[in-house]
Amino acid sequence: MASWLNRVRWLRTGGVNVFAILAASGCAMSPAGEFGPQATATPAALTQPMSQFREVLAPYGTWMELPDEGWVWRPDPNVVGADFVPYSTGGQWVDSDWGWTFESDWDWGQAPFHYGRWFVAPSVGWVWWPDNEWAPAWVDWRWGDGLIGWQPLAPPGISTGLSWTFVGVNDFVRPDVGTHRLPASRVQELMDRTQPVGEHVVAREGHWNRGPEPEKVAQVTGQEVPRAKPMTPPTGHPPREQAEHGHSEGAHRQR
Repeated sequence: MASWLNRVRWLRTGGVNVFAILAASGCAMSPAGEFGPQATATPAALTQPMSQFREVLAPYGTWMELPDEGWVWRPDPNVVGADFVPYSTGGQWVDSDWGWTFESDWDWGQAPFHYGRWFVAPSVGWVWWPDNEWAPAWVDWRWGDGLIGWQPLAPPGISTGLSWTFVGVNDFVRPDVGTHRLPASRVQELMDRTQPVGEHVVAREGHWNRGPEPEKVAQVTGQEVPRAKPMTPPTGHPPREQAEHGHSEGAHRQR
């Protein structure tokens, strides 16, 4: 399975989606009818079944079908810990050409932290809703008063509530950033002390956010921010250098 993880990072292009990568790497795929098509929280249904994610993530959690959202995956607390929070537990934020990206400590993390969306399901907790569009991280950001916060972007039509993670800016790029989370009981207070930040980039459904400028983070912390390994651009977008030479509108067009 390690070969699949490498292909997600290095071989993905605008014309190669996760399903082609899975097939090329030789990972087992369940028949579409066996696992069922992915439902959405909006009237428009996806045409591509999400069953190809099943084999990748099944050893590390449980797939379940929710009445309104369709098939989702819940990570096993024995794997991720009882206090798991996506884009917080078990990883580090690093800068990339396309904004902040979450480098997971888990070898299966390339799927749920770059594809799909996370939300809290009642009585279940954090679950991952699969989709085949890649982005550095599907989150929104807040910034100010020595603080930085982020919240997973839920699937269309689903509310995330106040599921923000906040840390002090000096702790933001530390390994295992989740160990530096400020108490959830302070979220409303911390939101009042911060403002939305980051460039919204149009996605097939909704947007993803580049986050605060790394230069600002470096200025506050007095340290150089860590950089991601080279990666291809998000699904359907031109290379960053092309955008910077007069084609930046391509980075925002609806796909």
